[in-house]
Amino acid sequence: MNPSVNQFSELTWSDLILWAGKKTVQEGQKYQQEGNVKQLALTKSGGILAWVEAEEIFSTRVECNADEITTDCSCNSAEHACAHAVAVIIEYIAHLKRNIAIPVAEKNDRRLFLL
Repeated sequence: MNPSVNQFSELTWSDLILWAGKKTVQEGQKYQQEGNVKQLALTKSGGILAWVEAEEIFSTRVECNADEITTDCSCNSAEHACAHAVAVIIEYIAHLKRNIAIPVAEKNDRRLFLL
């Protein structure tokens, strides 16, 4: 597994709140708990990619490099962090805790072209 992906597993709720804000984290947690994160995959660059079903379906990619979280989401949020990205991170950590295998996204994955 890519070292940058492992950095996600070290994130705490406090880290997420400092990064995204309490309201955004709560909204992201709700999306994740409702099962709205679909087809979680790892990117070759060490990020996480998924569909997030909210008011519509969004393609979301999250990367963690040198203690900095960066995101791309088809929601085009003006914020540096959207609830969809938070949901993807929480789902990834849940997969790790349950020891669920996560596939690597193909280089021609449709989600990547939407970002």
